[in-house]
Amino acid sequence: MVELTDTQHRILAALCRPVSGGDRFATPATNQEIGEEVFLSVDAVKAHLRTLYGKFGIEDLPQNQKRARLAELAIEGGYLELAPVEEAPAAEVGAPPPPARRLWALVAAVAGGAALVLAVLAIAGVFSADDSTSTGLAAYKTAVRGYCELALESSSPPPRGADAEERARAYLATIETMRGRLESLPPPAAAGEALERFRDGLTSAAEFTAVVAQREPPAGSAAEARVVAELTFAAGQVQSGALGYELGGDCVAIGDVVARSARNAAAP
Repeated sequence: MVELTDTQHRILAALCRPVSGGDRFATPATNQEIGEEVFLSVDAVKAHLRTLYGKFGIEDLPQNQKRARLAELAIEGGYLELAPVEEAPAAEVGAPPPPARRLWALVAAVAGGAALVLAVLAIAGVFSADDSTSTGLAAYKTAVRGYCELALESSSPPPRGADAEERARAYLATIETMRGRLESLPPPAAAGEALERFRDGLTSAAEFTAVVAQREPPAGSAAEARVVAELTFAAGQVQSGALGYELGGDCVAIGDVVARSARNAAAP
């Protein structure tokens, strides 16, 4: 059996959702559909899928065959037990889901152990008494700490001998796991500068780590130097924001991941 992280399990489940009813001719979910289900960006989904292709030994298949083969191996190998997804009530096209529905979907997506307990506790006290679209301060911090812990636990370190692009994809998966979950949770009414630094740092870290993962820009160019500078600054934002907002050691460690991404971008 291939050993999978929690995030990889959830991505496989989302990928296989269209074919879980036994229709082998159905098309697996798109990256966008997977990202919406597991609260990750498309770039993070792509990074996880590349890792899964390697784990299942199908990285050398033609690109148009990998997704279907991965879904087939996951189902035949018993890696998933797919639960049916409730059909959401009809809503206005393009309208975002209500905050409460997003948050309950997030709890359902978080699996196992302390992270699930933290998420459930956060949801139980999530809305402040005077603002139904914001999150209570204590509940928000509890949820974010749980998200940081989960992002670190579900991350996979770059394999030994990996090139800069492959290392960047590993860092991006951790950063985007954290950023995606953070964006799904309405911030407190008075967020404060420290939280803004933390959030802005994660956004920049995801953007510029994705640039490295896509093999751009050329080594030694001015654009490459800017990427390194932006990632270094983002690492400082995440770490100082986590410390200033008292988010705990795991959230500070997310800044360490961004710092490693900056060093990777600067590597020859």
